[in-house]
Amino acid sequence: MQHPVRALAILALLAVALPCAAVEVGANAPTAAMPRLDDSGKSVTLASMRGKVVYVDFWASWCVPCRISMPTLDRLFKENAARGFEVVGVNKDVRSDDAERFLKRVPVSFVLVADSSDNLAKAFDVKTMPSGYLIDRKGVVRHIHGGFTRSTSDALAEQVEKLLAEKP
Repeated sequence: MQHPVRALAILALLAVALPCAAVEVGANAPTAAMPRLDDSGKSVTLASMRGKVVYVDFWASWCVPCRISMPTLDRLFKENAARGFEVVGVNKDVRSDDAERFLKRVPVSFVLVADSSDNLAKAFDVKTMPSGYLIDRKGVVRHIHGGFTRSTSDALAEQVEKLLAEKP
């Protein structure tokens, strides 16, 4: 017979080792407040974007595929903003000046927020850079993209179009 304290310790370790609940297709998007990258003291919430189709993109200055994804997302945003499409770029750099240098080379016009503490990345359970979560008008995650290639770009454009065409 095992000692009860040892059994409890093993159960506690197993509970800690179990993965956090990941954001999956069909789940509601996390609603955490996200501080704007421009250090304006303002924050953004996904709840404030309810009624719009939103793409939440986790990116960093050191992420090579992000050099491809950011201009593509900016183009998609500009083409569809008037129809209710938003992009939120969540920066994962620890130092904001790294993000600023990247953005001078790859400027974008969509909302940028900071997540140097990893709170939002943990809430979404981000495993790959870049990672993107396409959220419908009701706040439900409909598609998840890990990494970014030309086929990702084509699939995302098609998915955004379909969600924008859905009745609210």
